[in-house]
Amino acid sequence: MAGSETSTGREGPLRLCDFIRKYRAQVLETWAGEACLLPGARRLSRPRLLDHLPALLDRIANVVETVHTGEHVTLEEYPEVHALDRLDAGFDQEQVAREYALLRTCILRLYGEHVGERNAGMLVREVLRFNQTFDTAVITAVTRYARARERTLVALDRLSEAALGTEELDRFLPRLLRVILESTESVDTLALLLRDGDTLRVRASVGLGEEKSTGFSLKVGEGFAGTIASERRPKELRTAATDPLVKNPVLRARNIQALYGVPMLDGEQVVGVAHMGSRTAHEFSNEDKLLFRVMVGRAASLIVQAQLVAREREALARVREQEERAVRLQSVTAALSQALTTKDVARVVLDKAVRALGAMGGSIGLLTADRQWFETLEAHGHRDEELLDWTRFPADSPVMFRQAVATRAPVLYETVEHFLADYPQWRELALKEGYGAFATLPLVAEGQVLGAMGLTFRERHTFCPEEVAFMLVLAGQCAQAVERSRLYDAAQSARADAQLHLARLNLLMDTAPVGLVFLDTELRYVRINERLAEMNGRSVANHIGRSVREVLPGIASTLEALLQGVLETGRPVVDLEVSGEAPATPGVPRHWLVSYYRVQDVNGPPLGLGGVVVEITDRKRVEEELRQTAEFRERFLGIVSHDLRTPLNAILLSASALLRSEAVEKRHLKAVRRITTSAERMGRMISDLLDFTRGRLGGGIPLHPRPTSLRHICRNVVEELEAGHPERKLRLSAEGRFQGTWDPDRLAQAFGNLGKNALEYSPEGTPVDFVLRDEGDTVSLEVHNEGAPIPAEALSSVFEPFQRAVENSASSGLGLGLFIVQQIVTAHGGTVEVRSNEAEGTSITVRLPRHSEKSAGTPAS
Repeated sequence: MAGSETSTGREGPLRLCDFIRKYRAQVLETWAGEACLLPGARRLSRPRLLDHLPALLDRIANVVETVHTGEHVTLEEYPEVHALDRLDAGFDQEQVAREYALLRTCILRLYGEHVGERNAGMLVREVLRFNQTFDTAVITAVTRYARARERTLVALDRLSEAALGTEELDRFLPRLLRVILESTESVDTLALLLRDGDTLRVRASVGLGEEKSTGFSLKVGEGFAGTIASERRPKELRTAATDPLVKNPVLRARNIQALYGVPMLDGEQVVGVAHMGSRTAHEFSNEDKLLFRVMVGRAASLIVQAQLVAREREALARVREQEERAVRLQSVTAALSQALTTKDVARVVLDKAVRALGAMGGSIGLLTADRQWFETLEAHGHRDEELLDWTRFPADSPVMFRQAVATRAPVLYETVEHFLADYPQWRELALKEGYGAFATLPLVAEGQVLGAMGLTFRERHTFCPEEVAFMLVLAGQCAQAVERSRLYDAAQSARADAQLHLARLNLLMDTAPVGLVFLDTELRYVRINERLAEMNGRSVANHIGRSVREVLPGIASTLEALLQGVLETGRPVVDLEVSGEAPATPGVPRHWLVSYYRVQDVNGPPLGLGGVVVEITDRKRVEEELRQTAEFRERFLGIVSHDLRTPLNAILLSASALLRSEAVEKRHLKAVRRITTSAERMGRMISDLLDFTRGRLGGGIPLHPRPTSLRHICRNVVEELEAGHPERKLRLSAEGRFQGTWDPDRLAQAFGNLGKNALEYSPEGTPVDFVLRDEGDTVSLEVHNEGAPIPAEALSSVFEPFQRAVENSASSGLGLGLFIVQQIVTAHGGTVEVRSNEAEGTSITVRLPRHSEKSAGTPAS
């Protein structure tokens, strides 16, 4: 190494103190190159290897220089700091001594090369002082190392003892902190924050404010502890109480000065942060900080180990719990396989759920078919009076069932306070019954919500994911079993209904007064009742399996064609009359009224035919007898009416002659007039009877249509009625064209009957209105009166012969007036209708085409 100037400016070797200062970097480079070969130093990074050595060399140079200056200078704390750092790095005492020995060798070797052999004796005093200084550094470092190591070992032993006997963090962590607190005199408070995701939460604290610090939390990167966690290195504050980085209000309130924190590492993972604080000291000694780091490192290992054990235990507990739940689910499945009804299903599920989950009670409610109501199927653990109002309740009631059904998800309340926050209306009941937690799960099967299952707990209850999964599986099994039991109930009900319907069908077949039959698609008898079998002259057994042709050969051709048509088209035959001979009475004509219809499933192929047969042989005989009787009566009436006209005409002519004769005394004229009036009334009655006979037997009332005006006909009728009833008011209104081709005499007869009817059935002093209307191709006449309304039940028969709209009427006619009106109008191709009510009175409306069919081709006038 080349020489250089001395401090006095003369050429020559440097003093040892100046050499150390000038060539410090070269010394350290040489030392580091050789020190990295030492066993303990190989695992250290270069910055960690050099550590405090640059500052230590400067202090050594200052002490060596005192040979020349006479000042008193010490190495200060650098040997101690270096020793504590090496203790923290895991060096033993021998490795620390070897580092110092190597450093001395490197300095002296390099300095010897610098001064050369001829100048070796000139700086003996500096070398002696250097050796003394170096010996002092070695002694100090080794002594401090030994003391710190002993203190650390004792503290670590106490940590290990504190960790024995428990693996529960909440009991284990305060013990660790107390050991650390008792191992460092200047420490007043200790806190340990464990990481949970991005949050650091105080898990344990001792010393000042431990009861208040527990529960404090902050985010990683926030505040003092969060900064340590994010930077992953120790941090120290001198006035923590006023430092803005400190967020914990307890540290500020207790006026903590020195605050030192270190990260708790598990490999590269930050698991937490520990910090210690002092109210009196503004900083901690290096030995205290080293001890704290070592103890926190050991504590981190113990905590990680305890967490791993806790997780393992939790995992084992979950496995055992899952195994137990699997066993319970198997028992539920086995029990549900025996449960046939929905009631049985609900009872099994609730019993298993309440026992497995430690619930105090539970209930199951199903939605009705219209989804408007819940019906409580089963309830456990509830008082009877509590359930009185809940056997059936609206689906929109403010209860958890509604929420579970609407969301199709579990509804969980781990505390009664959380429950009451959403359902305050149930406060009194919840507090009275002592509920602590609630769970409600939807019952879903095949995508359809069937209802809900609710559980109540006596104490607060934390629902872990595994427990929720178990409840959902249980609810799913319940829903599937309920759906299956519903199908079973429906099948049972359908079977019962089918048996009931079959019994009713058998009863109907046995007791029906008509014949009933079912045929297959080949027209063979499948079922037949006794009544029809009797009609056919065979026993029931002699029908089954035989074809229609085999049973009824006499009418088979007609009947088979009819039945095949119904079978192929599906169009039923209703009330068809069939005549022929039956095997029971050969040679005797029989008559039946039959109805046949195709039998088939919905959208399925035809299964056969059903038939209803009513024998009407007796009815046809009676109808024929009645027809002959009626025809005889009507012919008799016609003959009598016609024959009465000749003597009646003689009576009228004689009476008229007497009225004109002067030989009749005045006192006999009244009698003659009475004879005339009675004969005229008898004439009208005979005319009505003749018209009735023509309408029933003669093909209708004969017409002689010709062009005429309906207005003229109505005016003449009104004038004739006014002449006969001068005390009554009759009104005619007509607007439009009323020409047409009709029989004016017959229409005058019909309109006269309508006017007389209106006058007879309306009170005196009320008007009778004739209203003509032009309706294009048709014209109408409405005759209205304000008399009492015709009873509703009599409206349908007012146009029948020998009928009166009002019973006990004072009318002296035969009750044929409206019948004749209908016959005349019908003969003209028109219609007549009646309308009668209390508010409007009674109106009879006639509508006539302008040209009746019988007058087709006659020119209009």
